[in-house]
Amino acid sequence: MPSSQSTSKRAIVTPAVILMIACAIAYALYASKPEQAQQVLEQQPMLVDAIEVFRETIQLKIITQGSVVPKTETRLSSEVQGRIIEVAENFVAGGYFKQGEMLLKIDDLEYRTALKRAHASVASSKTRLAEEQGRAEVAYQDWQRNNKGGKRTAKAKSLALRKPQIAEAQANLIAAQADLEKAQENLKRTSISAPYDGLVRSRNVDLGQHVSVGSELGLYFATDSVEVRLPVPEHKLALLDIPAASNLNQKPVLIQLSVSLNNKTFYWRAELSRVESVLDDRTRVLHVVAQVNNPYQLNNTNTQPTSKASASSAISSNPPLRVGTFVHAEIYGKTIENIVRIPHNVLQTDNKVWLVTPEGSMYEQPVEVIANDNEYTYISSGLKDHDKIAMGYVDNSIPGTKVTIAKLIQLPPRESYISHNDDSAVTPPSTVLQSEQVVTPAIDSTLNSPLARDI
Repeated sequence: MPSSQSTSKRAIVTPAVILMIACAIAYALYASKPEQAQQVLEQQPMLVDAIEVFRETIQLKIITQGSVVPKTETRLSSEVQGRIIEVAENFVAGGYFKQGEMLLKIDDLEYRTALKRAHASVASSKTRLAEEQGRAEVAYQDWQRNNKGGKRTAKAKSLALRKPQIAEAQANLIAAQADLEKAQENLKRTSISAPYDGLVRSRNVDLGQHVSVGSELGLYFATDSVEVRLPVPEHKLALLDIPAASNLNQKPVLIQLSVSLNNKTFYWRAELSRVESVLDDRTRVLHVVAQVNNPYQLNNTNTQPTSKASASSAISSNPPLRVGTFVHAEIYGKTIENIVRIPHNVLQTDNKVWLVTPEGSMYEQPVEVIANDNEYTYISSGLKDHDKIAMGYVDNSIPGTKVTIAKLIQLPPRESYISHNDDSAVTPPSTVLQSEQVVTPAIDSTLNSPLARDI
C-alpha cells in the first residue's frame, strides 16, 4: 500500500515540476532576449512642377461676346399704291445694291396721268393770273381817268384795281404748282431705289403683287459698318477706362473681335462706338457697342479682318464679318502696374496658391484676384517676384509638406494682337515687363487648363 501511494504522488508531482521548470526556462529566455532597434522611415519629398512668377505692368481686358447687327437698317415700304411690274434681279436676300439703284418698280400709268393733269392745271392757273393782271391794268387806267379830284376809300380802290381777283389767281397758281410737285414726287416713288450701299436682308413682295401705301417691301441694311452689343458685368466696369460720351473720339477704346472658322481664328479691330447709359435691371450688366467698318470687304480700302496665323494674308482670304455672326470680344481696359499673372490651374478654389519655399516646403498663400481672362488670372497682392507656385491640385497637401521641384516653368510674355496705329489691326499693345524673364521655350501642357475662365 505505501508503495502504491508513493507511486501516485510521484505521478502527480513530476508533471507539475516539469511544467514549472519549463515556465522558468521560458521566462529566462524572454527576459534575456536582445532589445530590437526601432527603424525610422525617412519621409520622401513629393515631386511637383512649379511656376516662377514676376510682377508686370499689364493692360487688363474683359472677355465678352455678342452678335453682329447692322448699324443702319431700313424697313422698305411703299409710298404709293399700285401693282409691281418690275423687280430687280438682285432684290433677294443677300443681294447687294449701290445707293440709287432700282430695287423694284410699281405701275406708274396712273401717276403719269396725274402728272399731265397737274401740268395742265398749272398752265390754266398761269393763264388766269395773266388775265387778271391784264384786267387790273385796264382798271388802273380807268381809275386814273375817272378819279380826278374825287375821294374814294382804300377798299374801293382795291376792288377797282382787282387786287382780290389777282390774289386768288396767284393762290390758285401756287396750289397748282404744289399739285405738280406732288404728282412728280409720286411718279418718282413708283421706282423704289436703294437708300444707301447695302444688302437685302429679306423680301416680302413679288412681281404682279398689288401694294398699298405703307406696305412693307423688304428689309435692307447698310454695309459700311456693323455693330456688336457687348454685355459687361457691373462689377467689372471699374476695369475699363470708359471715356465720357463726348470724348469717345478723342480717347478710343480698342476692342478685338474674333471668330473661329475651320480651325483658324480671324480677328477684327473694333472701336467703342457708344455706351448705353442704363444698367439692365435683371442681369446687372451694362452694354457697350463696338463698331467695325467695312465688314463685308466691299470697299478695298481700310479692310480690317486679318488672321493671327498670317497678319499679312491677302484681303480676299479673309471672310466677311456677316450680320448675325456670334463673336468673342476682348475689351482692352486700364493698364495696371505690379500685377502677377498666373494660369488658372494653380489657383485653388478659395483664392489661395501653394507656394514652395527655398527650403523645399509648401504652404498656402492667400491672394487677391483683380481679374481673369481665358488664359490667366491676375493677382494684385499676395505674391512677389520669383515666388514659386506649385502647379495644379496637390493631393494630401498640408502646410509644411516637403517637396522637390521637378520642373520650373516661367510664363512667356503676354501675347498681343491689336495695334494702336494700324487700321488693319492685328497686334494690341505689348505687355511691359517690370523684371527680366527667362522664357522657357517649351511650356508645359498643364498651362492650357480646362478650368480657364472668361471675365
